[in-house]
Amino acid sequence: MTQGFDFSGKTVLITGGTRGLGRAMAQGFAEAGAQVIVSSRKAEACEATAAELRQLGARAEGIACHVGEWDQVDALAEKAWAAFDGIDVL
Repeated sequence: MTQGFDFSGKTVLITGGTRGLGRAMAQGFAEAGAQVIVSSRKAEACEATAAELRQLGARAEGIACHVGEWDQVDALAEKAWAAFDGIDVL
């Protein structure tokens, strides 16, 4: 994914980012220089994925969120803004 893509200085939020396609996208964005926030329902999976991205040299945070629950979505947005001062790609 990194060939031709430079996301340096951009913040990417990926829901469902701890496995499958979401995890692959998180890794690709991290390799392209993005700061990555991975989110899923399970806090442990979020932190494990974020730790793997940090090992690649990326700034990464894991934030648990059930996107079907509006109060959790609001909390996700607030935590993302607090961690990275905004979101460029959702």
